[in-house]
Amino acid sequence: MSSFRTSVFRHALRALLLAAGAAALLDSPPVLSSGLPGPGLWPRLSGALLLLCAVLLPSKEPDERSCTSSSLRRALGPVLSCLLWIVLLQPAGWLPATFLSALLACRTGGCSMKESLLVCLLLSAALWLGMEKLLRYSLPQGTLFVLACGV
Repeated sequence: MSSFRTSVFRHALRALLLAAGAAALLDSPPVLSSGLPGPGLWPRLSGALLLLCAVLLPSKEPDERSCTSSSLRRALGPVLSCLLWIVLLQPAGWLPATFLSALLACRTGGCSMKESLLVCLLLSAALWLGMEKLLRYSLPQGTLFVLACGV
């Protein structure tokens, strides 16, 4: 009976991923405006990745012996890091939110502290250079930054 329930759940998840991916692709604005990536780039990439996830979703349930506490921790790591980023973005700004959420994702994924810090530093630097310097787009600074600097 649990096999039937799992099968129905997987088909529902696949249908949901397909619908979300198709909606993101169909409802996104144009990708290129004035030769630069526009607001449609992210929704199109997200939609394509959701469709890819739907196609690559395994059709059968994993072996119960392979589900351990470490695999559960690794599976929840990205979800918790996304939630941490959402919670920290408004009060702390994009830089601390991105750094700390990436650190949580790396640590729960099994990276050492040295590897995690290096990846988080490189990710934050690449985002800052790409968005702030290359595209000249100001990323959110956060309430704490505004209060501390008096801007």
